[in-house]
Amino acid sequence: MTGCEACNLKIPVVPKNSRPAHLFLILYAGLIAFGSLYPFSGWKGYEYWTGNFITAPLPRFISRNDITTNLLAYLPLGYALALWLGRPRPRLRAIVFASLAGLLYSSAMESLQQFLPTRNASNLDVFLNTLGSFIGTLLTLHHQRWLRAGRALLRWRGRWFQAQPAVDYGLWLLLLWALSQFTLHPFPGAGWLGLHLRPFDIPPGGLDQFNWPWFVSVWLEMATLGAFAASLLRPGRYVAAMLSLMVVGFASKLLAATLLLKLRVLGGVLSLETLSAFLLAFWFLLIPQVSRRRRAAALVLLLTILGVRLALADYLVWPIASVFNLIGLAKAAASLWPYLALGVLLLSARKQR
Repeated sequence: MTGCEACNLKIPVVPKNSRPAHLFLILYAGLIAFGSLYPFSGWKGYEYWTGNFITAPLPRFISRNDITTNLLAYLPLGYALALWLGRPRPRLRAIVFASLAGLLYSSAMESLQQFLPTRNASNLDVFLNTLGSFIGTLLTLHHQRWLRAGRALLRWRGRWFQAQPAVDYGLWLLLLWALSQFTLHPFPGAGWLGLHLRPFDIPPGGLDQFNWPWFVSVWLEMATLGAFAASLLRPGRYVAAMLSLMVVGFASKLLAATLLLKLRVLGGVLSLETLSAFLLAFWFLLIPQVSRRRRAAALVLLLTILGVRLALADYLVWPIASVFNLIGLAKAAASLWPYLALGVLLLSARKQR
């Protein structure tokens, strides 16, 4: 293939009458603006505006949470922009224009933050937002593959899970659980349990150094997650599904910790407490009485989580944290998950009557 032929390749086309795609682009851009300018109070005068933040030194303290949040926040924007701009244009031009639009939009949001006393304009945020947009544009090169993967996922859903609307809600809750892992805590410990950061190459010297609250919380989380997921399954899928859930659950915890922590202190995921809790949860889910009464087991475990939260947590429903960064959003997901899971189980039981 010649260079000119490669330049004329088209990015996957979004139909001109694709209102949902355009609506998503508008709503998502509005969501970014809302998160960037919240709480919209204490506006300063125009004399406070300056473009010096672009050339200012990098911030002295840079957290992995900020880096991950800024990268991921603009990735869907870049994806949607590249699809929209790629309708009549060659692939390369759509990627360049979409990345440039992400740069300009991020620069505008950071500039407006100078008028808010609680926000700080940052050139690093502009860079990370633009990089996130650029990565999103590159992902559109495989747009058709993502669509085929989505159709395959729907077929997999039909083979493995019951055909009920409540089950669809439950599957979305499993994705919400994956988001909650960015708290770096098991969700039964949300609001009271300290972060477990023992280096994974330094095991506990004895039972007195074993982090029992962490062990119990991880076990309770994975046992609850497994029993809840099992209540959504078709008959005959139990053991394979539980094993897959444990593998994916551990990978989710490891990914979140890797993105937000230094490699040496991944002890919260790779520690003896976590590994043994996963193994014990898997064994618990294979007990015949649990597998046969999976919905009842999930209800008991969820009520246990809420009881623990009532006794130990600083809050019952909503955490005191901003949802406009990754960790704050994950804390909200971890806090709401048990309540939403209870609702799905009750709805599913009602539909089966």
